[in-house]
Amino acid sequence: MKRIGVLTSGGDSPGMNAAIRAVVR
Repeated sequence: MKRIGVLTSGGDSPGMNAAIRAVVR
């Protein structure tokens, strides 16, 4: 979960961000 938070916070890849968000949901 921490990794996801860091990835979303960084916002390096908007596409990946959406995918991660879907997985988290």
